[in-house]
Amino acid sequence: MLGRASGTVALGLAFSLALAADAWALPASGTALHWTAAQISQLERSAREGYAPAQYRLGLAYAAGTGVDQNLAKAVHWWRLAAKNLNAPAQLELGDAYAHGWGVEQNAERAIHYWKMAAADGHRNTARQAEKLLDSAV
Repeated sequence: MLGRASGTVALGLAFSLALAADAWALPASGTALHWTAAQISQLERSAREGYAPAQYRLGLAYAAGTGVDQNLAKAVHWWRLAAKNLNAPAQLELGDAYAHGWGVEQNAERAIHYWKMAAADGHRNTARQAEKLLDSAV
């Protein structure tokens, strides 16, 4: 459905997942941090309480298998909750997941829907990323 854009989008998701896990796993000092079971547990508590950044980060943890077993369906679950709470990075990740069927059934319309949400709800960098994906998909 996405034609020539699918290769670009696949590379984009793989790159964003790789970088995103590293980005949120780094403390202010810049040194690598291994997420402990207690830290993941706290993240899960915050996510269950509806804190969108925690929902997004927990999705990243499941997508990358960082501190938890890799599970794309669980990643999508947490991103979907964060997206409902207007978390633009989660909306962007959801669009990528739908574009490729990672953790969900592949659906180009849903991918474009979430990318549009990310462009509308996102800060400048997220909006630019979403707009690039939309331009290549349509």
